[in-house]
Amino acid sequence: MEDSSEAIMISDAKGILVYVNAAWTKIYGFSQAEALGKTPRLLHSGLQSDSFYKEMWAQILDPGIAHWKGELFNRAKDGTLVPILLTITPFRDSAGAIAGFMGIAVDMTFRKELENQIAHQDRLASIGMLASGLAHEVGTPLGVVRGRAELLMMKTDDSFLKKNLEIITSEIDRI
Repeated sequence: MEDSSEAIMISDAKGILVYVNAAWTKIYGFSQAEALGKTPRLLHSGLQSDSFYKEMWAQILDPGIAHWKGELFNRAKDGTLVPILLTITPFRDSAGAIAGFMGIAVDMTFRKELENQIAHQDRLASIGMLASGLAHEVGTPLGVVRGRAELLMMKTDDSFLKKNLEIITSEIDRI
């Protein structure tokens, strides 16, 4: 377990941490000495509700399910939020009673950053499509108006009308 790249923590039946591996200390920034003897509440971010944890523990303690797996945010020692995919499984003693719990956390920080980049690129693509459509919807009628104004300029000898038609075409070009 010490060589695992995933964060592993083991608690006794009361939830007191009795083991954390090197990956756990690296991800969360707590030393083993700071973690051992504490509960996993040490990592609570406040982003998950009490009902979230009640449901999680109901699944872990339900003999028909006997584990929980899901995504949540933990808080590292420096206050950084760490998105993780966490699996918690109880382990039993020889008599079949729960002796403790093992949690394995996969740091999802890189994946969440990629998801955010993709979402940002999707938003930019949507804005680009909207701008393109808008340019077409505005540009086509303006082209018709400009063409008609040029046609009228060629057909008239009235200098006042020509001057105003030139203003119309120059403003359309500006748009």
